[in-house]
Amino acid sequence: KMRASTAEERIAFFSQFGYEISEDPLEVKEVVVPTEFDDTYENYNTIQKSQGLDLSKFKGKRVKMWSYAIRNYPGYETVDGTIRGNILVYNGVVVGGDVIIIVVILIVIECFKC
Repeated sequence: KMRASTAEERIAFFSQFGYEISEDPLEVKEVVVPTEFDDTYENYNTIQKSQGLDLSKFKGKRVKMWSYAIRNYPGYETVDGTIRGNILVYNGVVVGGDVIIIVVILIVIECFKC
């Protein structure tokens, strides 16, 4: 079991996968693991199980989600905040996690006759 009670422990968690994260989290929030898993959660939990974790043990529990910017994700090293590493922590222990790519689409509409 990987501890994640302190910033140092959370940094160590990401480091084991070769990721460098910002020391300060982008976001910290409490989430409740659903008591019943829909298809999306079942698929997510399949990924967790492949990593040796299992969220079904925490159904109905409040967990803390820590989100960090990954600074060295291949191909995204110069794009700050685009790659996020998320970990779910229950009683100081990592119970789930993922890496996501944040895509922001900016649409600019010019009005030539306004």
